[in-house]
Formats: sequence, structure tokens, C-alpha cells
Amino acid sequence: MISGRQTLSEIERSIQDLRQQEQQLLADMEKINAHHVRLMEQRTAAFRELAEVRARNAVADGVIDQADALQHKVASLLGARQTTIDGLKTREGSAHGQRDKLNSAAEALREKIEGLEHRLDAAAAQARQQLAGDSRYEELTGERDAAVQVRDQAQAKAKQAEEDRRRKGESYEDDELFMYLWRRGYGTRDYRPHWIIRSFDDWVARLVRYHEARANFAILNEIPQRLREHVKLLSEQLAKAKAQVEAAEAKRINELAGMDLKAALRDVREQQAGNNEALETAEADITEISRQINQYAEGLDPSFLEAVEVSARFLEQESYQQLIAQARKTAEPTDDRIVARIAEIDRKADDLQRNGERRRRDLDHISEKRKELLDISAKFRREYYDDPASQFEPDDIAGTILRELIRGGITAADYWVRSQRRHNWKGRPADPYRRQAGFPPFGGGWGGGSRGNRGGRFETGGGF
Repeated sequence: MISGRQTLSEIERSIQDLRQQEQQLLADMEKINAHHVRLMEQRTAAFRELAEVRARNAVADGVIDQADALQHKVASLLGARQTTIDGLKTREGSAHGQRDKLNSAAEALREKIEGLEHRLDAAAAQARQQLAGDSRYEELTGERDAAVQVRDQAQAKAKQAEEDRRRKGESYEDDELFMYLWRRGYGTRDYRPHWIIRSFDDWVARLVRYHEARANFAILNEIPQRLREHVKLLSEQLAKAKAQVEAAEAKRINELAGMDLKAALRDVREQQAGNNEALETAEADITEISRQINQYAEGLDPSFLEAVEVSARFLEQESYQQLIAQARKTAEPTDDRIVARIAEIDRKADDLQRNGERRRRDLDHISEKRKELLDISAKFRREYYDDPASQFEPDDIAGTILRELIRGGITAADYWVRSQRRHNWKGRPADPYRRQAGFPPFGGGWGGGSRGNRGGRFETGGGF
């Protein structure tokens, strides 16, 4: 078994690990972008140098001015872009700081809740000792125990009747002629066929001795149904008997715990609900800011794309192509060296682009997994999986399966389904009181919304 708090702690640790990996990848992408910008500048500078060389032959008329204008425009675009990035990073730092602060507050609130819940269970244990000699309580528990016994006996009979129905009913179901008449409702008021069909069915009924068999088969089907109805009625009576016992237990616990403890629990639960809401708001901010920062880091923002595009358009101009062609035709070594330098810059740019694509895929994966874990941690808090009675079995939810999610072997939906399957609530002495008061896991507490009993999976275990 591993507690819900431990599991959430492992999820939070994984979120921090992914954040560090994301930050490293962002830094790598920024370096790649900076290198890309330097290559653009070097290429423009080389082109301008080539134009100056060729200007002596009157080939570069107006091209130098174009290169200067391009350099100014790109610098302006990238300068404004960097200002935006710096602002986003400041916001991201604040958002992460806020989340860290709220997480620390959440842990402190869990400590308070655990301490108060421990006091509540201590009061419940004391109440159990006091109620042990109470005649009215003994009468109620006796009625409850008797109702449990009667219900269990009825369930056993119903189960046996179901088995008898399955075993003895096989011979009827294997008889195709009998089942033909049975499905048509032969012998009942709903049976109203054409007289020709009736004559045929009468002949079949005599052949298989249907009327005698039908009565036996009907009883065989009816007994399990009536026993199920009886079990349902007994279960309702048992629920009422249990409710009376729990009401008596909750009353005594409330007397021993006092209203101060109840008020303290209510207050800390309200604080927890407000803190969880603030956490989700901070996490939504982080997700949106990270999305924008990643877009800039990957060079997919409008400013960077425009800078690349205007540079590409400039390099595709006829004047540029003419310069390259003229340089290759002449025997002047200066031209050849500049053209070779431009070709080397192009090769480096291609290598840089491939490297950037790999880092971009890694960044997208890490960012998506971090977002998924943020969503899962929010679900844990909403479902009170971080409460003292929450536990998981086995502990691979916080180990193997969590690593499988981060690796990409399973989806976040798969992880959540597996978490729910492995989750349970341990029983505590004060559970009758919690049920009456609407505390988790029987209710949503104050301010957290109703969670209920999660489909009836919770049992009080070692309660009263």
C-alpha cells in the first residue's frame, strides 16, 4: 500500500523533473535560434561584401541599400521579439513561484487535516468504549447484525436459485421446439396467432408436452426473481438498521469531539478548497505561458517567421542570383571565397535546422507530459486522493506506471483509469461521524463539491 499523499508527492516530483528538462530544452532551443540569427546576419553580411566587390563592375547597383534595409528590419523584428520573450519569462517565473507557494500551503493544510482527523478518530475510539455498555446501542447493533445475517442468508439462497436455474434450465433451453413456443408466449393471453399457425403450434405443444414443461420452467425462472426482490427488500432494511447505528455513533462522537473540532475541520477544508482552486488557476496560467514560450523557443512565432521570410525573399532576388552567377564566372579569387563562405553558411543552417527539429520534438513531448501530470495532480486533489484515508495498491501507480506515462507508453487517460482501479479508502473509527457530517470520502466536505461514495467501493473496515 502507498498513501495518496505519497502518490501525489511522486507526481509533483515528476512534474519538477519534467520542468527542469523543459527548461534545459528551452535553453538549447534559444541557443539554436540565436545561432540561426547569427547565420542570417553572416549571410547578409557576406552578400553585402560580395555586392561591394562586384560594385566595381557596376553589377550591384542598389543592392547594398537593400542589404542594409534588410539588416535593419530583421534587427527590429528580433528586438521586439526578445522583449516579448523576456516578458513571458517573467510571467512564467511568477506563475511557477505562485504554484510552489500554493503547493507548500496545500501540504501544510494536509498536515492540519491529518492532525484533526486523528483527533476525530481518537474521539471515535473513546465513543466506542462508552457505547459498549449502552443498552440502546446494543439493541441497535443487535438489530443490525441480525439484519446482516438474514440478508446474507437470502443472498446465498438467491445465488443457489440462480445456479439451479442455470443448471436445470439447460434441458429446456436445448429443446428448440419448446423454446419456439416459449418465445411466442404460447399458452398466455398475449398469444394471438392466425388460426393456421395456432393449429400447427397446438400440434407442436402436444408433441413436446409443452403445458406441463411450461409450468415447471416458469417456476424455475420465477424463484430467482422473487428471491432477488426479497434480497433487495432485506438490503433496504439493513441500510436503515446501519443508519440508526451510525446515527447513534455519530451523536456520541460529536459530543466527545465538540463543536470546536468540527468548526476547525470545516475551516481547514474551506481553506483547502480555496487553495486547490487557486492552484488550478496558477496551473492554467503556467500551461498557457509555457505554450507561448515554447512557440518562441521553437522559432514558430510570427516575428521569427517573418524575419526568416524577409531574409529568404531577399536572397531569392534576381540581383542576388546575378551576383552569384557573375562571381562564379570571373576569375577574381575574392568572389570565390565569399561564395564559398555563403555555401558553408547554408550548410551550417541546414544542420542547425535538423538539430532544431529533434530538439523541438523532445520539447513538445516533455511539455505535453508535464501538462498531463498537472492535470492529473489537479484530479487527485479534486477527488481527495491526497486525504489521510486515501491509499493505492500496489505502489506501481507512483513508480512503474508513472514512468510509463512519462515515457509515452500509456496515455494520461490510461493512467487515471488505472489509478482509480487501484485506489481505495481505509476504514477509520470515526467514519460513522464522517458519513453523517458529509466529510470525505463520504462527501465533498465544505467548499469542495460532493464526491459521494465512488460507486459504493468504500467500506468502513475496522470501524465500530
